Amino acid sequence: AEKSMSEADMADPGKRGFYLATIGHCMECHTPMVNGRHDNKQLGKGGQEFKGPWGVTVSRNITSSKAKGIGDWTDAEIKTAIPQGKRKDGSPLKPPMAYPLYARLTDQDLSAVVAYLRTVPAQE
Repeated sequence: AEKSMSEADMADPGKRGFYLATIGHCMECHTPMVNGRHDNKQLGKGGQEFKGPWGVTVSRNITSSKAKGIGDWTDAEIKTAIPQGKRKDGSPLKPPMAYPLYARLTDQDLSAVVAYLRTVPAQE
């Protein structure tokens, strides 16, 4: 996201999903911090703690890992979690997941985010 996306890039679901995940700050919350910086070698692995009036939330692994991430989730399950704040088992996600804001995403945009997440290497 260091440069503008071309129309051709925005037409590619994976690249569009990367763009949307970038402006939606997905990886900023779902990538561990090491020495005060995001460890991009662990992109999407989760593990950051967020404290608030709801208690403590630990960001989830959103990589393609089937054991620890969302690799065994269906596209529909991911497309429910992002805008509706529901886990695969139907239980609610806690803040600070911004699902009320993501509820404004179109189905095309949600599909693009899923396409991008499918490309994120598995992190165990």
